[in-house]
Amino acid sequence: MAPVYKIAIIQLQPKDVAVEDNFTRASAFIHQAAAQGAHLAVLPEYHLTSWCPDHPKFVAACAESAAYLPRYQALARRLGINIVPGTFCEVYPPPATPTDGDREIRNMAYWIAAGTGEVVAHYQKKNLWHCERPHLTASAAHDVHKAFDTPLLWPADPETDSQPRPIRAGMLICWDLIFPEAFRALVRDGAELIVIPSFWICDGTELSEARKRMNAESERVFLRSVLVTRAFENECVVVFCNTGGLSQVAAPVYGVVGGGQGAAVNEEVMEVVEVDFEGGRVLEGEYKVRKDLAGKGWHYGYELKE
Repeated sequence: MAPVYKIAIIQLQPKDVAVEDNFTRASAFIHQAAAQGAHLAVLPEYHLTSWCPDHPKFVAACAESAAYLPRYQALARRLGINIVPGTFCEVYPPPATPTDGDREIRNMAYWIAAGTGEVVAHYQKKNLWHCERPHLTASAAHDVHKAFDTPLLWPADPETDSQPRPIRAGMLICWDLIFPEAFRALVRDGAELIVIPSFWICDGTELSEARKRMNAESERVFLRSVLVTRAFENECVVVFCNTGGLSQVAAPVYGVVGGGQGAAVNEEVMEVVEVDFEGGRVLEGEYKVRKDLAGKGWHYGYELKE
């Protein structure tokens, strides 16, 4: 029997610029997740500050957030749980640093290892949503995002006393998921697990009047469809943790294995989801997507037109 990996999706509802309050609630959920045996806890995008770039204290709250990464590292060490603490808006250079130029804000995700508290991977959001572009700096177009081996803390096999091999993982952030190429880059580097913190509004409040008339549920339809599609077409487990709702874990062969319609819109809730990675390996035996990606000439290629 394949080992089961327990993933806590924590659909936190952050309060605007209330960094300490948001962290306190996130920490309580992580304690609950660890008590339920979760190997990994995932929080949403902007979980410490919320997304309120026009708030007069937003930049100060982003700067304040920097002190909380070490606190999550301490939780990972003490509780023995891997943590992807949503995203942090990081100010460069820090406000206390003299600068003659403009500062920039980067939207960053981190993977913190269970037991050691080490930051084993980080990722800066590449594809910014339209309302983010006046405020945030995207990662450079030439940056290549790599997959990484995760510390899982699965128990040893009782028959062989051997540890399971690590799962290779990658991280994306929110609007990145619209681009199949973002997944392909990670899968071609061996990713079997892709974690996506998100701040995706699903309640229809941001839809144009034209789209509301056509289908006020269209964002929910999209998310329910695309995450399972990405799991199948890339033969990988997709963990989508969204403050706006529909947080879920999608797995190849199985489909949605946790969250989904149960993770209601704009509701603060945590769910520990059990998933194995056999679906991806079984699917590769039939689809052979990874084999094709490893070959020459797999990409269609395209150029921007003038």
